[in-house]
Amino acid sequence: MTQPDLTAAAVPGPMRTCIATGTEGTPERMIRFVVGPDGNVVPDLARRLPGRGLWVRAERAALERAAEKNLFAKAARAAVKAPADLAERVERLLLERALADLGRARRAGRAVAGFVKVEQMIGQRRAGLLVVADDADGDGLGKLLATGLPLVRLGDATSLGGLFGREQAVYVAVARDDAGGEFIQRIATGAARWRGYRLNSAG
Repeated sequence: MTQPDLTAAAVPGPMRTCIATGTEGTPERMIRFVVGPDGNVVPDLARRLPGRGLWVRAERAALERAAEKNLFAKAARAAVKAPADLAERVERLLLERALADLGRARRAGRAVAGFVKVEQMIGQRRAGLLVVADDADGDGLGKLLATGLPLVRLGDATSLGGLFGREQAVYVAVARDDAGGEFIQRIATGAARWRGYRLNSAG
């Protein structure tokens, strides 16, 4: 299934160079890292931490290469250590950020879970984004794809369910943003970054 390039809608920023691949990209397509006081590499997804930024494409394979080849130390020109679990930590942080935005939409009354509620929101022409568990498959997914609404995969059924006070949730719908809302863009961009990172793995 082809996934929409939802990160393309992000406002372009200054170009950065990936220390692992040498390619350039906007900050929205990169992950920023800084060197912490202990000399360890620290991911800075919000791009707010002080210090010189070390940029890597938002792809797991690129980050694994940067860590394995000691490229953070070379770029920083200092004795820098990349924690052994850095790639896993970044994947978890990307997922947590996207889920946090979805949780805010739920608390604002703008997101529902469960196929019946999702269908109702679609039928009321209120749905602006569909979110499904990464391992979703079958007739339900096919019906949602047939609506033509933007659809992204995010987390698993357990992580989605936790946002809605239930054990599992496979299907979620987010209402169209009002004039002052940015839920859809934030959720869609975060989900695309998380899944793109995972799909671009050396394994």
